[in-house]
Order: sequence, then structure tokens, then C-alpha cells
Amino acid sequence: MRSRLQREIEDLTERYRQAGYFPSACVRVFNDRETLAQCSVGGISEHAVFDVASLTKIATATQILFLVNRGKLRLEDTVPALFPEIAADEYLARRMEGVTLYRLLTHTSTLTAWYPFYSRRGQVFFAVLKYALQHTEPTRGMVYSDLNFMLLGKLLEKIQGRSLDACLEQDLAQPLALGVMTYHPDPLLPIVPSCFGNEIERGMCRDRGISFDGFRPEGMAVRGTANDGNAHYYFGDAAGHAGIFAEAEAYERLCRFYMRTEDPLLIQAQQEQETAPGRGIGFERGTAYPHGCGHTGFTGTGIYFSREKRIGVVSFTNRLYYPQKNEHGTGEFRRALHEAAFALAAE
Repeated sequence: MRSRLQREIEDLTERYRQAGYFPSACVRVFNDRETLAQCSVGGISEHAVFDVASLTKIATATQILFLVNRGKLRLEDTVPALFPEIAADEYLARRMEGVTLYRLLTHTSTLTAWYPFYSRRGQVFFAVLKYALQHTEPTRGMVYSDLNFMLLGKLLEKIQGRSLDACLEQDLAQPLALGVMTYHPDPLLPIVPSCFGNEIERGMCRDRGISFDGFRPEGMAVRGTANDGNAHYYFGDAAGHAGIFAEAEAYERLCRFYMRTEDPLLIQAQQEQETAPGRGIGFERGTAYPHGCGHTGFTGTGIYFSREKRIGVVSFTNRLYYPQKNEHGTGEFRRALHEAAFALAAE
């Protein structure tokens, strides 16, 4: 017999699919020990593999925190001290002075939210970073920025001496037994298409007066390569801020790891930071995450868990996979899921 939670999750997810919020979805509700409910809608299986977009940042942050715990990094390390390429450049050294590893992780770095690195494809990363910072204003307070996690991805490769692909596999997916979580998924896996072309980023470039002639053809179905333009066109589908493909269960296992850990730094990461309202270390806080934390991905993915209340939700959708622009975000759907899980899981 289906539990009331299972019925509610199935009905809610199918209702939002029929309302045009997304073509397909996988949802998993869990506590710190087991899966409580799961469903897949839109003709896909529970093992479907999604482009998780910015949920990549949680994988990156976790690996960075592991290195801090191992003594290879310190949260107070400054960016110029971490990167000789930045320290050696007068402008970058001055611009990044006082920007610490902690500030990158909490999005308080002063770096601009976004810049199309691919518009300067062929130039080395630090040259494009310099150009981007010279042509954007420093930000103040907490400003969510992809550039923070691009730098963190570069840092992982530098410290570990291997590619991000290898870092993800050897330092996170294998040790935590996460299952399918990878930058370059096997095409034989049941990969869910994420979008058509890159119309949104075309518009973002156009609004900034930036030209790029390498975009995917308009209307092209994208499957197995990153939706994110910088991850795909500049970083070859593997970056610190985006590019990971995963099953929903892999992120359930990662959330459960955080729910059960007794490590002080990993517990601190889940808590709102005094200098970064609405942010943990890597994680997001706020009313969308009752008594807990989480994160979202632009493609329609999200995670939420509460260590305090021992409840979590992973919701993977492909909300961008419509020939025309989808006016619905997934915020309303995710909030409804989180509230349902929070209310019913204890029954």
C-alpha cells in the first residue's frame, strides 16, 4: 500500500508536469537512514540521468571542504596566495586582495555574477578572468557568482594534480559511494535532454553587447553535454560551477552524508553564515528550505535537507526542454514538495 507521503509526492509532481512546469521529473524524499518516497514522471525511470547545472557547486564545495579538513587548504587563504598566476599579475593581485577561500564559498567575493568566458575562447583562464573583472564592477555583500566556483574548480585541479573529472570520481563519488555522478556521462545511460540550443545565453550576450558565433544551432536538442555555456563552450563540459550529470539518488546520498556527519566544518557549512545572509558554505539557506539548507540548478534541479528535522528532498526536472521558452520556474514546485515532505514525513 502506498503511504500518504508517496501518494502526495506522486500527485503533486504529476500535477505540475501537466501544468507545463517541466516535461519530466524524478523526485526522492528521504530521511537520514532511508528513502521514504520516490517517483518519476514524463516517461523516464528513477535511474534517469540529469544535467544538474549549479548543483555541481555543492560537489565542488564538498571537495574543497574535504581538503580544508585534511590541512591542504585553509578557509582564510587568499586567492592571490592560492594562485601564482593571480599573484604575478599586478591588476589581479590588487583586485583579489583580501578575497579568501571562504568568500568564494559564500559568494561574498566581489566578483561579478556571470561573464561569458567562451566569448574569449582560446585565451587562458586567468587572462579571461582579468578581462572580465576589468569590464565589470565589483559587487558588494552576497552576490551569487559562477566565477567563484570556476576558481574553486581550478583550485581543485591545482591542489590534487588531476582533472576535475578525476577529482569528482576519486575524491567524492567513489569514497561516498554516490553512484552515477560524472562530468562526461556514458551516452548509453538514460540521459534526460536538458534544453534546446542556448537561447537564454544568446540573449544574455546580446544584452551585454557581446558576440559569440559558436552557439549550438537554435532548436537543437541538448543531451549529455552541459546546458551551461561556460561549462560547455569554454571548459569542455567540466567546471567547478556546472557540468555534472547525475541520478537523483546520487544527490540523495550526498545529502544524507551531510545529514549524518559529525564533522564540525561540514555541519557549519549547512548553517547560515553571519557575513553572508541566506548562504551556508556552498549551500543556500532561506524559507524555501524549512529548518535546513539546499541549492538549485538552472536546468530545473534542486536539493533540500534538514539535519535538524531529518528530512530531505531531491527534485530533478528538465524545465528548459520545451521548443519555446518556459515561463514557469521550479520554485513554486520545489517549495510545495519541501512543505509536503516536511509535513507528512513524520506520519
